[in-house]
Amino acid sequence: MMVYFFILPIDNYGYNQYNIFNGYIHGGETMLDYIVMGMVLEKELTGYDIKKEVESSIGVFYKANYGRLYPALNKLTEKGYLTMSEQMQGKRLKKYYKTTELGKEVFLEWLSLPIDLNMSGEAQLAQIFFYGELPKEIRNKRLQEYEIFIEQGMIQLQNIAKMLPEIMDEKEYFGISTLYYGLQNAHNTLRWLKHIREQKPFSQFLRKHDE
Repeated sequence: MMVYFFILPIDNYGYNQYNIFNGYIHGGETMLDYIVMGMVLEKELTGYDIKKEVESSIGVFYKANYGRLYPALNKLTEKGYLTMSEQMQGKRLKKYYKTTELGKEVFLEWLSLPIDLNMSGEAQLAQIFFYGELPKEIRNKRLQEYEIFIEQGMIQLQNIAKMLPEIMDEKEYFGISTLYYGLQNAHNTLRWLKHIREQKPFSQFLRKHDE
């Protein structure tokens, strides 16, 4: 994940929907709320099934707070964003959830927003995870905006690198190594963004990475 030790101006992009202290995004929903709505857009799942779906997909890079899952399901159901139906399975009564048309509208409105640079890289990836639900023109616009931000960050890092001495002591070396970590990550992220925007086979991406 991208690690930069400087702060870029973000106001020009209007990415100010995220409250870093309480995790609420556009419309008063949390990232977990949107992930849940995205998981049950097309199929009914129990709370347990949703947890497993998240763990085996987004959970690879985004660590959700599962203690908030059932309160989130109750809240989203009360707001009319999810339906809940009860079904008997054996001797157990299970609750199944699915996104309503209203919930889908709310979800897609959030998904169409610019990637919020106030969020962690993991949360940004969680948004991109659902980009297959967006029309191509909106998806590509958002990815291009993200590329511009990464490019600006890489230029700033490159300018800092030009001012650094070739010879340095051990303490300086390891501190400065984080700058080159940021540069390498920015470069790889730009490659990845271009690749997914053009929807090329992932085997090509991995093959070029290994060369």
